[in-house]
Amino acid sequence: MNVNGKTLCRYILPATGGLCVTYLYNVVDGIFVGQGVGAAALGAVNLAVPFITSVVAIAAMFPMGGATVVAIRMGRGDQEGANRAFMTAFALTLLASVALMLVGMCFAQEIADLSGAARLSGGMRTMAADYLFYYTAFSVPMLMSTCLSVFVRNDGSPALSFVGMGVGAVANIFLDWLFIFPLEMGVVGAAIASGLGQVASVLVLLTHFLRKKGRLRFCRFPVDPALIGKLCKRGLPEAVSQLNTPVTALCYNLVLANLMGDLGVSTFSVLSYLSSLANAILSSVAQGLQPLWGNCYGRRDTEGLRRLFRSGLAVNLAASAVIWGLLCLFDRPIIQVFSPDADLVRTAAGALPLFSLSFLPMALNLVCTAFLFSTKRTLPASVIAVSRGIVVKALAIFALPALLGSGAIWSAPLAAEALTLLLASLLLRSSRLVYR
Repeated sequence: MNVNGKTLCRYILPATGGLCVTYLYNVVDGIFVGQGVGAAALGAVNLAVPFITSVVAIAAMFPMGGATVVAIRMGRGDQEGANRAFMTAFALTLLASVALMLVGMCFAQEIADLSGAARLSGGMRTMAADYLFYYTAFSVPMLMSTCLSVFVRNDGSPALSFVGMGVGAVANIFLDWLFIFPLEMGVVGAAIASGLGQVASVLVLLTHFLRKKGRLRFCRFPVDPALIGKLCKRGLPEAVSQLNTPVTALCYNLVLANLMGDLGVSTFSVLSYLSSLANAILSSVAQGLQPLWGNCYGRRDTEGLRRLFRSGLAVNLAASAVIWGLLCLFDRPIIQVFSPDADLVRTAAGALPLFSLSFLPMALNLVCTAFLFSTKRTLPASVIAVSRGIVVKALAIFALPALLGSGAIWSAPLAAEALTLLLASLLLRSSRLVYR
């Protein structure tokens, strides 16, 4: 494969668009809820984030692990093996989505309380449970749209992957406006709008397979425990990496509920929406490069792997610097998009520059993690992902306010990402590339 700027753009840009669109479902909900219902509702929606995104992160193990296996097998010319990996990942994602739907709908209030709602006002607590109930009712299309998008992109149609996610986003925006403003359905309307948008996305993405546009097909397949284990192993670092969002949200909700009450949780809600969009842009560079890395690995092209890795680092670092600069320059106008509440705007604008500085080391950590697991170095990739997504991040959020005062709460992501980057540098130098 001739890897040049055009090839990079062909894979990275649709991945960026598709992943941004995925995160936009929650961001658009936040904007309409904040403007149409109020700042308390904005915080209520954020209380549902830890559970929803935790399950989404765990379920991401299957399509991302499957995509890695599919890319490597296609690079070797093993079409039948690639299709078995695709169908196995598809079936596992479907099972995970059904489990999410049942648990979320049956225990909505209990889950919201565990996320910090029990320590907040009654109105925010009730809205959090309502949003969680109706959002998880659409778990099947929510997880399947992400799964299908990954495989459509890996099967040679990155543009259709982006179009499918884009159609869902447009539907979500229109339905958010309809349900929240004219119909006055509040947070329930926002949750239903997101679900129906995901349905539209799935319908578009299915056309790739129904029209047989690529090499992957829906078909019967044997249940292979060894293959299931391989998919989980290959996808584990990505799943753990995505756990960064729910772990951060849960820890912040618990700490801020004690430090600042409803205002603190609502402030973090705005910051987390901005962080999720930044994460989408920066993660998409790694995801867009994943099929290229997989093909190079399958062909034992060491020099191609190195060039792609350096390109990924450069692109992501530049993108993170631009994002941070824009957020610092237009902090108040951006925050006012979510809510006009004066106290919320003042608090969030004060926290945003330091909070978003973490995007720079995060950009490099994401590329390092994806590169390692795409080249079958799962253990070091998992160590990096666990460090930045769970262990170091949680410790920083709880420890810094206790040691340095409540104002240090917003520097926790920067401290965690910087320490993880140091660890990633050491692991990259010590882990040897082996073809197997």
